[in-house]
Amino acid sequence: MTDRVTTLAMQTVRFERGSRRLQPTDRVAIVASFGPDNTVSRSLVTFTQELEANGYTVIIVRASDDARPLRWPTDNVAHPIIVRKANIGYDFGSWAVGLELFPSVRRKPFVILTNDSLLGPFSSLTPLIENFESCSTNVWGATNTSQMHAHLQSFFVGYRSGILSNPALKQFWSDLRIEADKGMIIQKYELGLSRLLFAEGLTTSACFESERVVSDSENPTIEGWKNLLRLGFPFVKKELITNPAIVPSATDIPATVRAQFGTDPREWL
Repeated sequence: MTDRVTTLAMQTVRFERGSRRLQPTDRVAIVASFGPDNTVSRSLVTFTQELEANGYTVIIVRASDDARPLRWPTDNVAHPIIVRKANIGYDFGSWAVGLELFPSVRRKPFVILTNDSLLGPFSSLTPLIENFESCSTNVWGATNTSQMHAHLQSFFVGYRSGILSNPALKQFWSDLRIEADKGMIIQKYELGLSRLLFAEGLTTSACFESERVVSDSENPTIEGWKNLLRLGFPFVKKELITNPAIVPSATDIPATVRAQFGTDPREWL
């Protein structure tokens, strides 16, 4: 029996909203979402609305053991395509399923693969999108890091000019395997993707380069959350709120976000 993520996950895929037929567009965002139930967070609602406001067709691939339809708020104005699947393969598995279901996405000029591990955006997403679309590299990330090995952090990565149709990248996304350990996912796929890009001679850049945010041994989105907010990054990682023991300064996040954006990040969970 194969352990390919896409083969196993595709057996459970169903469309909750929309279909396989994409409307003509140059911009697509595939959002890997996870939830233990059918709740839709304020963050996912706002994130989807902001992506759509910037011209992106949004495909949400929701991994969950709860098969009930997602509960969107009554005032929601977003209209994403929603794909449901079993909780297999972490975020990389959800992105792989999205690319398998919508192969034309690989050729689009602007493609964002992102997830809902962030709280926010607390302000407009337009500056971040403009940074991506105006960059001159093949692949772009919201942040990069030199932790463990120099790489783009996988939670928000943009692909330009149809580069996802590159044969090596197509094979990367098609050949993902089931990994039980999250650390192995990081090693094989998050770090592995950046190693592949380098090996293929593809160029990368980041909006918020790690040297502007943290020291070499630190994670920009964890230890550097306050500097990222100061530089204009309109998110904080969800785990800093749900598990503030990760970094001592995490207890300052609610007050910092409230002072800068006038909102309590705990309401965005």
